[in-house]
Order: sequence, then C-alpha cells, then structure tokens
Amino acid sequence: MTTPLALPSAARVHLRGSPVITPRRTAPSARSAPSLLVRAEGKARPYPKAVVIGGGWAGFGAAWQLLKHGFDVTLLDSSPDPGGLSAGWRTANGRAVEAGCKGFWRHYGNIDALAEELGISPFTPYTSSAFYSPKGKEVEAPVLGDLPRLPTPFGTLLYTSPYFTQLSVEDRISALPLALDLLKYNATKESYLEYDNKSARDVFLGDPMNGRLGASEALYAQFLAPILCALMFAPPEELSASAALDVLYRYVLAHQDDFDVRWCKGTIAEEIFTPWAAKMRETGGPDVLRGGRRVQTVELGEPGSRARVVATAANGTSEIYDADVVVMATGVGAARGIIASSPELRECPDLAGIKDVPSTDVVAVR
Repeated sequence: MTTPLALPSAARVHLRGSPVITPRRTAPSARSAPSLLVRAEGKARPYPKAVVIGGGWAGFGAAWQLLKHGFDVTLLDSSPDPGGLSAGWRTANGRAVEAGCKGFWRHYGNIDALAEELGISPFTPYTSSAFYSPKGKEVEAPVLGDLPRLPTPFGTLLYTSPYFTQLSVEDRISALPLALDLLKYNATKESYLEYDNKSARDVFLGDPMNGRLGASEALYAQFLAPILCALMFAPPEELSASAALDVLYRYVLAHQDDFDVRWCKGTIAEEIFTPWAAKMRETGGPDVLRGGRRVQTVELGEPGSRARVVATAANGTSEIYDADVVVMATGVGAARGIIASSPELRECPDLAGIKDVPSTDVVAVR
C-alpha cells in the first residue's frame, strides 16, 4: 500500500462527524511522500493499526472501510454484542424489541450499497407513512416515488395535501412564508450564519409585529414542532434555524420521493449487523470485534510512537491496544467521558467544545 498519509507534528483531531485521532509524530521529510507503511521513525511495519471506539452504525462503518483499505482493525464496544442502538433483543415469546428509529429512507444510498456489498436483501418494499402529533394522526404520505414526478417541492405538497386530517387549509397555507426562508437561509455564508443565530421557533412563527409572517400556531404546534423533534431529537426553540431548514429540505423537500420509507424485514441486528459482523471477521480475523470493553483513556504518546487505548474488559481486567489511528465513533456522553479522562485529549482545542454539546434521551417504538 502506498497511499500518502500526512503526518503532522501535533495531534490532529477532526470533530466533524466522528473524531479521527492521529498519534503525534514528527513531520515527514519534504523529499519523499510518506506512506501508510513507513512511519516517521523510519521503520517499516507490515500494516497500519486502527482502533475504533464504538460499535454502532458509525463504528461499524468506520471499521469496515478501514479493513477494506488494508488496516489491522480492532473495534471496541462496551456492549457484549456490538451493534449500538441496533443491538436489540427478543422477548420470551419471540417478539423483537429494538431502540431507535428504524426507517430506511430512499436517499440512504450508502445503506443500499452496503446491503448489496454484503449480498443481503433485508428491506421491505417502500411503504406509505403517517405522522402523528399528541392530537392523533396529522398526515399520511403515499409512496411518492410511485407517482408522477413534479418539480420540487410541488409533488410533495400536492400529493400529501388530501391526507391532512387535523389542520385546516388556512393553517397549511400559512407555511408559505417558510418557502422564502428556504430560498434565503443558505444563499450566502452571511445569511446562513444569520439564520444560525436564530432559533427554529422564532423563524417558523415569524414576527408579525414587524411585518414578518410565519406559520400559524396550529401548524407549528401540531406539525412543524413535532416533526423537528422526530428528525432532530430536540424542540425547535433549542435548534438553529439553519440546521432545522437544512433537515426539512433534505428529508422532505429536496426530491419528491425523499420521504418514502421502508423497513427491515426482521430486526436490524439480525438482518444487517449479524452478516456485517461475519463479513468483518472474515476480512479482519476473529478478534476484529471486541465487545464488553469499556474504553477509559486514549494516550497519544511520544512523537514516533503509536497511541494507546486503555479499556476495561467485562471481567475487570485492563487491556491496552496500540494504534496508528483512533476513531471515536461513540455517542456524546461516552465521548465526554473518554476525553475527560484523557489528559492529552482534554488539552486539544478541537475537542474543547464537546463538553457543551447537548444530548437527548429518546425512546422510539414501532
């Protein structure tokens, strides 16, 4: 493998998505491009080592890509059977119980590609879907991909309009001012930041006293606020208006069939993660997935050395895993704990803000 790898003199941490932590090492010589196989101390190693912390979708995805690119991978997860929120269980009478949202939307091309790569067919056909508020069913969406395609967003609005059961025509029409916001909010960097400094609630309800129209109270309370809670796991008053408009556009309005959804034929753990885990063990060896390991600290080490990931096994013993690359693919709470107990990570400016990132407990049922 001769893929170039930039090796900075200080620890490099990427916080967008899952943080990727590269151990400290000396800067590469300008005379030759560094290789994944040739380390800063000049010694050749047979393969680069990667440790992935977290066994959900993000952890499995990172481990799988690293395996395919020639890394020696170890995935560590506190659960005895890695699978994140998808690691459900069955009751005594055989009924499946899973946590988390389990729909697979039409624009989940990466999941479709994974299923094809694994040679599995885990999904039902696309189905109609319904949205509920505390007052009951608000709207039902047909399978929009099966209907004649109209310009965005007219198909979505036209085909769902007959299925609203609680909101009046006047309430639905009151959403029109949001169309202007959708056109303006990301037109420039400045406009995006302007909307980012406002809450979704303030933008959606408008400011009638200053001539800025917004959605009706009924549309906001019965549809907009609940759908944002479902999509973003937080109420609109806690959300950036830019982030909320991003989500509404990408999930609902960008393409007519974006909100079409299908489901797993069984549990996600059984239909997707079990064959995925088997494929990873086939590719990376029987010990690539190590459950029952709670990571305590990450030590970046001296220049030229590998990082050390310290984990506690289920029997209470301490284990150390050396790594050229560490991928943190955990939830916010676990990441906070690992960073707080790792002095070098605590001092990293790129990770300083994680202590202020809020998290929300969510229960989803189907």
